Amino acid sequence: MSNKLQKHDVSIAILAGGKSSRMDGNDKGLMKFNDISVLSHIVNLAREYSSDIFVIANNNIESYKLLHEPVYSDIFGEFQGPLSGIFTALRKSKSKKVIILPCDGPFIKKEYFEKLTSSMSEKSIQVVKTGTRLQPVYALIESCLADNLEEFLLSGERKIDRWYTACKFDEILFDKDEEMFININSKHDIENNKQLIKKIYG
Repeated sequence: MSNKLQKHDVSIAILAGGKSSRMDGNDKGLMKFNDISVLSHIVNLAREYSSDIFVIANNNIESYKLLHEPVYSDIFGEFQGPLSGIFTALRKSKSKKVIILPCDGPFIKKEYFEKLTSSMSEKSIQVVKTGTRLQPVYALIESCLADNLEEFLLSGERKIDRWYTACKFDEILFDKDEEMFININSKHDIENNKQLIKKIYG
């Protein structure tokens, strides 16, 4: 019998709550390459792995809703950082586990979801690692940790790595396809990744 998480076992939360200051205020999830938005690309892949896919956003809510619903805003208010978005994801999840990923990672492939839904770890948090680098906004987290995270945030803490360490976590190693975790945070990043954009978006 397979231990792979089924569609009803896991929610998928796409974090789009940042200010996008290096993109002149343009939301990164709404970026389009070859007329395909980054958000649509991620959602199209995610549909195979979850029946509960939602967006966490604090800007351009209606624009996001045109691409995918539901869209939720941070419970703790705007621009509190990724950990606040993760808290909202855990609260809004309809499943015991939540896969999180950011909207500024336009090169994600189905292998990301495949590996996380097939993980054998028993830890409540599993975080992606590429080489020697932890990728903290790419993770699989049990939604029952919402109360724990709320207490952490109410104490004034905002550092995502510190919360992971306090809860204890396992690493999910991606020793191939590290390009999946390249973020687009500026026009310079777009220019530097033209070939990869063409490869993924045509």
